[in-house]
Amino acid sequence: MKESERLKKEQNELNKKINLTQTLLESTSSDKENLANTIGLIDLKIDYRRKLLDNLDNQLGDILRQIEDLEEEVALLALQIEAQKEQYREMLRQQYKMRNTQASLIYIISSESFNQANKRMEYLDQLTEYRANQIRKIQANIAKLNLQKDELLALKAEKEGLMTDKQKEQRKYVQDRENQKLTIISLEGKEKQLQDELAAQKKKSQEIKNAINAAIKAEILASQKKSNASPPSLKETKEVALNTSNFELNKGKLPWPVTSGEITKGFGKQPHPIHTNVFTYNNGVDITTVKGSTVRAVFAGTVTSVIIIPGAGKAVIVAHGDYRTIYSNLSETYVQQGDEVKLKQEIGALLVNSNGNSEVHFEIRKVTSDGQISNVNPTYWLTK
Repeated sequence: MKESERLKKEQNELNKKINLTQTLLESTSSDKENLANTIGLIDLKIDYRRKLLDNLDNQLGDILRQIEDLEEEVALLALQIEAQKEQYREMLRQQYKMRNTQASLIYIISSESFNQANKRMEYLDQLTEYRANQIRKIQANIAKLNLQKDELLALKAEKEGLMTDKQKEQRKYVQDRENQKLTIISLEGKEKQLQDELAAQKKKSQEIKNAINAAIKAEILASQKKSNASPPSLKETKEVALNTSNFELNKGKLPWPVTSGEITKGFGKQPHPIHTNVFTYNNGVDITTVKGSTVRAVFAGTVTSVIIIPGAGKAVIVAHGDYRTIYSNLSETYVQQGDEVKLKQEIGALLVNSNGNSEVHFEIRKVTSDGQISNVNPTYWLTK
């Protein structure tokens, strides 16, 4: 893929992300709950806008290099055409000197031998063909020159268009920054609300973690009782090994659990978007999406648990060999324990938050052979 094509593709992707964050922001009212989420969306939009400005700068640089190279090619081709024309004019002058049949005939019959006369005849034929070829070459080069000039004009027009786009994006970037400041100013006097949000987030995160760990441990215990023996390593059975292998091979390629959305809370220790020196810990990632979206399985597997988490709706746990994917904040589920699910199969619908959006809490856990459960950063597994 050419650099210009790659940059245009990147530009389109960034525009889609900016439009999505704008849609999510428009459905979020500043006087509602989850003010921190609003700030996070604004920050995300500003970051995408900055990346878009960088992209436009790179596109402009690429076009300027193309224009410079093409202008050099046009100049060289123009010189080449002029040299060919001069050669052709010289041939015409020579032809003028031998402009009648008698001159050509004298040139041939004045040969010292039959062999020389034959070569002179071949020379005259070649000269005629050479002149015809020169005309064709000149005409072809002139056509090529005209095409290059048209391409040059198109590139310059594209450059002007990109410069206009960049100026518009710069104004939007400044406006987004101003909106961010106004939003932060509007939060003055709402410290109690923000502190309550933070406490609720921490409580919810711990409840989700406890409920999921309990469900997975119950699943492991049930499996042990069913086998009536010490549980083997999950990697010892052919089916589990195959599932584990397939899942791990798709690291960085898994589809998102929603068709469109933005990660508004990352994995692990995260700085609070408003309070300085305050951090939260997230066992997975929170993806904000449009109201009433459905959730889909990121990989084929078996539903091991469907649980209810206070404050986080319902959750579905799907097993993929040694791994578990968890989908929380569901209003309803379309699957039940023991169901086999396919890649991208819809498994539930999301709750609608008080801010007017929906948000899926997505986690990946790994279960070791000794029954230990560890959190995995989903960001590294989902496709970029």
